[in-house]
Amino acid sequence: MELLEHPILASVPASERGNLSLRKKVYAKDDLVFSSGQQMDNVCFVLEGSIRLVHRDLSLGIRRVVDTVDEGEILGGTPGQGIPICRHDALASDNCVTVYMTFTLFDALLDRCPGLSKALLRFNSVKQRILEERVVETSELDVSQVVFDEMLIAGLPGKYMLAKKVLPLAMEGGTLSVACATQDTAGIEADMRRLLSAHRVETFYITPKMFEKVYRDAVQKHERIASDMEETTWYEGVRRKDYFVEFETGHDVLADSLKEDAEVEGTAVVKLLNKIVGEAMDLGASDVHFEPYPRSMDVRFRLDGELLLRPEKVGAGFLNAVLSRIKVLSGMDISERRKPQDGRMTITLSSKTVDVRVSSVATRYGEKIVLRILDPSSMLIDLDTLVLGDEVRKGIKWMLDQPSGMILIAGPTGSGKTTTVYSMLLRKRKEPVNIMSIEDPIEYMLRGVSQVQRNTFVGLDFPNAVRSFLRQDPDIIVVGETRDPETAKAALEAGLTGHLVISTVHANNVFSTAYRLREMGMEPFVIANSLIGIISQRLVRRICPRCSQSSKYHRNLVEPMNLPNLPPPSGDYYVFQKGRGCISCNFRGYRGRVAVFETLKIVDGLKPVIAADVAFKELEEQSVNHGAYVSMRGYASLLLNSGSTTPEEISRILFIEGR
Repeated sequence: MELLEHPILASVPASERGNLSLRKKVYAKDDLVFSSGQQMDNVCFVLEGSIRLVHRDLSLGIRRVVDTVDEGEILGGTPGQGIPICRHDALASDNCVTVYMTFTLFDALLDRCPGLSKALLRFNSVKQRILEERVVETSELDVSQVVFDEMLIAGLPGKYMLAKKVLPLAMEGGTLSVACATQDTAGIEADMRRLLSAHRVETFYITPKMFEKVYRDAVQKHERIASDMEETTWYEGVRRKDYFVEFETGHDVLADSLKEDAEVEGTAVVKLLNKIVGEAMDLGASDVHFEPYPRSMDVRFRLDGELLLRPEKVGAGFLNAVLSRIKVLSGMDISERRKPQDGRMTITLSSKTVDVRVSSVATRYGEKIVLRILDPSSMLIDLDTLVLGDEVRKGIKWMLDQPSGMILIAGPTGSGKTTTVYSMLLRKRKEPVNIMSIEDPIEYMLRGVSQVQRNTFVGLDFPNAVRSFLRQDPDIIVVGETRDPETAKAALEAGLTGHLVISTVHANNVFSTAYRLREMGMEPFVIANSLIGIISQRLVRRICPRCSQSSKYHRNLVEPMNLPNLPPPSGDYYVFQKGRGCISCNFRGYRGRVAVFETLKIVDGLKPVIAADVAFKELEEQSVNHGAYVSMRGYASLLLNSGSTTPEEISRILFIEGR
């Protein structure tokens, strides 16, 4: 295009053309014509090629094309607006030819040439209308320099991205930015909410050719690092986060060791402990293990029952300082490093407050400290929410509705027995009853329950506490654990004298629980007349609801478990749910845990059988015949069929139990 063929300059009268002072310039591809925030002292006329106006979104790390100045158009120079400020980066196309006129000269020319003014107004009106229509239809995106988030790429299956022509770009404050090479975006927002936990989705459009190139580069790069990330993917979501944790100790003790090098080391230690504890709460860990070694300290988080090593180790220079700070905050004696100690503190992160139980034990290379995070939201669960099976739920409620007798909850350490006990108490405290408990330790303060901490130093052990409770007009007595003959005798006798007693015991299943009491020296007729029910339980990981999908399992894995009421297989495969892994579950496929129960109601027909001290197998057969027994296998089938867990998890607990 020649200079005077430009639509706007052509409106300048011939008498004025000799006064035009123009400067010509040729740009290569992506040369910067104007930068964002720059004052546009010159008006730019595009003779050949085009100029893209690109918005830089620093929070998302992307560049978005908001407009294009094409051949025959003008950039800058709006009547009555004064010298404008460029709001975006103006980038030239390849071989873009422009001419410039100073804004002052252009403004004066407008006053003298009404035709130029009208042409410019007409151009701006049309341009604004085109821009508005374009914004309604689509938002165009330049992804040539986008820095992709590898965690987001990992969160979407490659086949899905290819089918939908979609690429996740960045997540900021719950808003997910995605690039899409098709106008058909139906269902994408719902998919992003489910797969990547996005609250809001902003879609930008790119050309199919650009999608193919960017997809190839981004996915291949992800696959190259996938093997390195596989074991630590769960940690990536918190690796770069900073945390501010408030500690409430209830102790005014300040260790001299923490005063040393306060300007340098102290601040670093505080930040390090804040980060570790913040990560644990953010990830939903139940325990944090600090394990010293000669040259460093390992930190491990227990997530959904699985102990995972934190990829970033603690250097030897921080080892003693970190452990000392934990001991000070939890009210422990920092000068004592040989004897085991227990402490407690309260921590707050982002308005969420939890209690933390602290334990220290001397090991070969120094003290090992374990923090048990007691989150009320995971412990204080309504019984109807905790128990998924109707038959088991009705059985437990039947036990709680009995006026007197003893209920035992059996299982190994960490199987959720205390959570079940608290769920029962949440139900019973609604009634006009006096509930008293002896616990070691008291994990949660529960209003409506008189909770007593076991203290052997003053002679307050489990059996002595039960005998003291009997003089307090109790309706319900809770014994933290039945671990010895004296405690078992006191609890069973309390059940025989008109009180409802709830306790826990370490046993493999409901039937071995009865024989566990026999091993403690309890008479069979006392057991038969005092027991009203036994609950045995295990914990399995719950499938993440956001990334749950159907998956095939070979019958060789499923059928050896001998689970009842399973759907028929399709050929050699059963179809159950499985978590694919997403941001919500830290790409582990599981989020939280769910209990697997078995229950035994001690109905009248079973009392003579237990009193006769029959063999294990006969007790099981009689329980089934009386309809008093719900097996763990039956409950496991219910969880599989409802999509709550996977065959791998069920296989783990059933084979360990050997039943």
